[in-house]
Amino acid sequence: METTQNRPIYKAAAIISYIIGFIYLKYMCFGDSFCRSDFFRMHFGLRILIFAVIFVICTELFAHKLGITYKALSEKNNSKVEPFIYMICIALQSISLAVWHYHDDWEFIQLLFWHFTIIYYVLARTGSLAAGRSGILFLLDCFQGFFTIPLSNIGLRFTSIFKKNETDKSPDETISKKSFLTLQHVITITISLFIALIVCLIAYSQLADASKTFGKLGDKMYSDVIEFINKGFFSSLYDNIACFLFSIPISWYLFSLVAGGFKKGKPYCTDTQFEAETSTLHRLPNYSAFIIIGSVCILYTVFLATSVYDFIYHKGLFAATAHEASVRAVGSFYNLINVVLLNFAILAGSCIFSKKALWEEKISRILVTILFAFAFCFAVLAACNLCGVYIALFGITPRRILSSWVVMNIIIWCILMIIRFYKKIPAAQYGIILAAVSFSIIVCFKF
Repeated sequence: METTQNRPIYKAAAIISYIIGFIYLKYMCFGDSFCRSDFFRMHFGLRILIFAVIFVICTELFAHKLGITYKALSEKNNSKVEPFIYMICIALQSISLAVWHYHDDWEFIQLLFWHFTIIYYVLARTGSLAAGRSGILFLLDCFQGFFTIPLSNIGLRFTSIFKKNETDKSPDETISKKSFLTLQHVITITISLFIALIVCLIAYSQLADASKTFGKLGDKMYSDVIEFINKGFFSSLYDNIACFLFSIPISWYLFSLVAGGFKKGKPYCTDTQFEAETSTLHRLPNYSAFIIIGSVCILYTVFLATSVYDFIYHKGLFAATAHEASVRAVGSFYNLINVVLLNFAILAGSCIFSKKALWEEKISRILVTILFAFAFCFAVLAACNLCGVYIALFGITPRRILSSWVVMNIIIWCILMIIRFYKKIPAAQYGIILAAVSFSIIVCFKF
């Protein structure tokens, strides 16, 4: 929360944010063009690592100066472990980029996860996660991090820099006098320099005619200065000014996100508020869920039976050529994954529209358990299809490793959800942390 005592801290952070935004734009977005060192120009990952270290250190110093320690997070029922976990994930992902650069076909996903992890770290460090920790309101947290917090604090940097404390204000007469003296000095120095320039040019023109040696010396100095300005000083100055101007929106976004989270001191929409706002949507009776889930389960039973038949008789999973295996494996893999994600969408819909959560009553709990048992089987089938055909027969590629990571996470998520139906555990939190940590570890390997 911003107080009178904290305003100097916010002001300093606001000024530093300009530098961080400048570094991000110049050395990350356009580093290949602006880096004068061939070493840094060729090592994009090293530039990412440096930026990540600077950003995390500045965020931690900002929090420390405001008194928002990890103990303070815990006292507000926020997770004090998650910020540290996401910080480690940022470090691992940045180090992997510095060491291996991008893995083949992973450029977009690595950049996406890197930025995503930074946003989630800021949300956890500022105590802005809706439930105080990662959870089922994952999408709401993402929306708050990417849009709500930065846009809600659009003018925070301006006020942090230019707004003065009441105690810092001097009497009007003193301010006017100081302002007058300062303006008078600037005007006097400017006029004096302009007059001196004119006088020196007139004197030089006369002396150059009197002495050819002096004239040649003056011409040589003038040409050297012009060459220096054209090749070095002004060229770099122009590039830096352009980068600085274009980096202002980036630095504004970063400061609004971090400082806005610290200033609010809590989520913009908590899980309790979300539940209250969506309470009017809880209208569907349980038998509606019975019909939907029962129908889906019957369809899944038929599909699973035919899939097992195909697997046993090598008609659906195995192929004679690599191309045929690729087509079948990729097609069936994404279809099965989409079906599993549909199950999670059904569960999310029930939480919003059903009068009671599906796991609160015995019959609905059994049905939803069967639903996710099918989801587990489909994920295992996708893993067999991917690992048994696409990898075992035709080798490992970066894209196949990424697909394996996706399907293994889904398998574990299904297990966590089934456990959650019978025992109250933070299954969503475990799943999100597992995804972040496992991805950060995988990218550290060379493949």
